[in-house]
Amino acid sequence: MLAEAVVRVGESLVSSDLPLTERIRLLTDVDNEACKNFFEHVWVVECIEEQVNVRLMRIGEKVKEGKKETFVVDRAKNVAFPIIYPNGGNPLNAQGSYALPCYLMYDRHIKMLKNSGEFAKEMLFPRFERTLCMRHMDNEQKFSYAKKIADLLSRQVATFVYEEKQLGILMIVNPLFPAYQYASQQLDPQRYIKIGDSRIETDKSVYLDGKMLIEAIISARLDEAKTLGRDINQVSTFTNKIETEVVSIYNKSWLWLSSTWEAPKSIYWGDKEWTRGIKVDRHSYEAFLYGAQLLKQLTVSLSNATLKEIFSPHTNVEAKKKMKSSSFEKIFGVPLILPLHDGEVKQLFKKYRRILKKEEHSREALHMKLLAALDGIIVPESTDDYRLMLLYYSGDLSRGDVHIRAVIDDVIPSVASKVQQILKRLNRSELFSIRELFGLDRDENKEDVRLSSLPAMLANAYGPGYVWSSMQSVFHRQPIRMERICQVVARKLTELANKQQIFSMRQELVFYYSFMYFLDVYYQIVLNDQREGITLQDFLVLATKYHEGTITANDLTSPESLGFVSGLALRQFSRSYGAKTKKDFINHRVMKFGSKLNPEMIWKNGLIRCEELARQWDLGIKENFRTTLAYVLIGFLRAKEEGWLANKKEHMMTAFWSGYLMYDQVAKE
Repeated sequence: MLAEAVVRVGESLVSSDLPLTERIRLLTDVDNEACKNFFEHVWVVECIEEQVNVRLMRIGEKVKEGKKETFVVDRAKNVAFPIIYPNGGNPLNAQGSYALPCYLMYDRHIKMLKNSGEFAKEMLFPRFERTLCMRHMDNEQKFSYAKKIADLLSRQVATFVYEEKQLGILMIVNPLFPAYQYASQQLDPQRYIKIGDSRIETDKSVYLDGKMLIEAIISARLDEAKTLGRDINQVSTFTNKIETEVVSIYNKSWLWLSSTWEAPKSIYWGDKEWTRGIKVDRHSYEAFLYGAQLLKQLTVSLSNATLKEIFSPHTNVEAKKKMKSSSFEKIFGVPLILPLHDGEVKQLFKKYRRILKKEEHSREALHMKLLAALDGIIVPESTDDYRLMLLYYSGDLSRGDVHIRAVIDDVIPSVASKVQQILKRLNRSELFSIRELFGLDRDENKEDVRLSSLPAMLANAYGPGYVWSSMQSVFHRQPIRMERICQVVARKLTELANKQQIFSMRQELVFYYSFMYFLDVYYQIVLNDQREGITLQDFLVLATKYHEGTITANDLTSPESLGFVSGLALRQFSRSYGAKTKKDFINHRVMKFGSKLNPEMIWKNGLIRCEELARQWDLGIKENFRTTLAYVLIGFLRAKEEGWLANKKEHMMTAFWSGYLMYDQVAKE
């Protein structure tokens, strides 16, 4: 269950030594980039009995970046204003529950300041109704309080209202609200956060009690959860014990389950009966809240280049080329580290902290860009006492429009590490050797996006519809096969051959044999097994025997070996034929009228006619060709009897083009 995983992540934060200020940053939106301009105008209203005063503050400064000015928030002071950025709905309206009377002011609210009655009724009063520390007031008291503050702001602040767009924050300080403290001396900075000097109590400063503030924030979020369900003396889904109070798992600051989306809940539940699905006690809800906020910080979006590789039509080369990288819906991913034992919870937070701080890691650290296409995230080295979970989703989290694409759970770190080693070795050495084998430049600084991450490689091999399931198979040490990629590559090679795009054909074969290398080593290292089927090394042995003229019938006992050697033979013949006739043998004699090449055409239109044409044109072809041709022709007779020409067509064609395009480089060596 995803919610259980989030709770387990949050437990590490709840029990950690994280300072109060960092907890406040995590539970609020003070560091949210979308909120930075609100700190340009901060109004602090003090109310002590009948005395009311207001001061305008700027929490930060404008910095010039080139020709553009941008507002930079002062992170040493912004934590004193625990704002919550609304997710979904109309932000001008009061939403959810407020821990303190600290509210975001949009441009429309600021323009209302000139009309105190409207400001009190439309902006202040609805928020007072949802503010926890004002619950003891009745509606008449709340409205009177709102009118008093609105009148003050209208008199003293209206002159600061301009025509251009403005954003701000309004904080109301009252010593009757428990989280506020007045003191003439500096209070303990580990617990108390200074708001500023008092305008009413001379020689005193106003502080926020961080501990009480955090309790208030959690109570406010819990209060929101109650709107979708609350029960008394019920068994919590997470503790499996009877709890005094349980609530729904609804969390407005992390809208995985939106009250306006029908899918997560049963049709038999009422609007406020979500506890019939999951019952959360206060402690588990606090952990869920922390975990959800931490995951928001760990979430990264997949790059446009990766999305194109994953979701483009993988069987049509031209269609893929024409697809724009920006035409795909954004997908977000987040890695979760989960302990198997409760005793590892305290160590867990240290791992998350290292991820967020992007500290240097050992060689055994897991690079999520390579393993999961999550750029910039490196998971510290972990023992198998932990498990990884990879979560992918699309949609707008702030609007509750979230669609989970995949959850790959129970990933053993040692297995992920072995997969990473294979991918690194492939990209750092084997890829360049394979490129050379097909006559492509050995450019070690050039990255092949198809092989830059496991999801991109699997998507190109199997198609977009199989990317998540094949990732699941790899990380769970399950066999994966070559059949589908063989079919896909054969189709692409046929398409490219008709258009005579030889360079693109070489690129497709480089990917094919790179994937074959990954698969071979994956079977050896991860599965401790040997993959069935021919390998690239087997082909190189056949190529050597071909040039030596030592091919025998025993070397042509599979569709792949027969296809590969026939490719070598036709390429050798084609070179001699082209030198005499100035024409390409395959296009001139074998692929007639733009037809799609298949094994039977190679046999009947190509190989059978080679000896006749060699004598007709006096080609003077080397003896190794004739020695091999006899065995190849016998091999095609067997292939017809075995049904390979139809049933193993893709295997034969992929191997044929491999031999045909590899010939020149192998012959040179």
